[in-house]
Amino acid sequence: TIKSPEVAEELVGAPLLGVVPMLSQAKHHLISDAPDRDLAVFRDPTSLAAEACRSIRTNMLFISAQKEFAVFSVTSPGPQDGKTTVAISLAVTMAQSGGRVLLIDTDMRKPRVHKSFGLKSDKGISSVMAGDAQLKDVISKSEVPNLDVLPCGPMPPNPAELLSSHRLADLF
Repeated sequence: TIKSPEVAEELVGAPLLGVVPMLSQAKHHLISDAPDRDLAVFRDPTSLAAEACRSIRTNMLFISAQKEFAVFSVTSPGPQDGKTTVAISLAVTMAQSGGRVLLIDTDMRKPRVHKSFGLKSDKGISSVMAGDAQLKDVISKSEVPNLDVLPCGPMPPNPAELLSSHRLADLF
């Protein structure tokens, strides 16, 4: 069990970029609807969660000044840890800083990014990787300026193999 930021840094061997408060704590009410929760940082830019995400964005940009990166991943050891919400929140704050952002949903088991942005999920990154669609045809603009979304698409029968294939690296 990780009980402090210091323990997390030590175990991972990397600096902690920030902590995002639970959205139910960030506002004084529970946000139960996933799209509302996922876009809370966009809809309420003065919230504690929005400020925490801007702080993480600043730390990421500081690190990228030292070592350039174009892709980053949000992950966790278990389900329902907030990966989608954090990924959307960070994508929103990166886009708000003026950079062009493409949010790619690679959750091949329980994709949700498309729901949060009100998009269809009939085509997406899985379609591109399977050769059933062109990348330019499955990227959608979002209501957030500078933020485009590439949904997961149909859930493949072999998500682990698809995500570990050279096709994903080639796509990036």
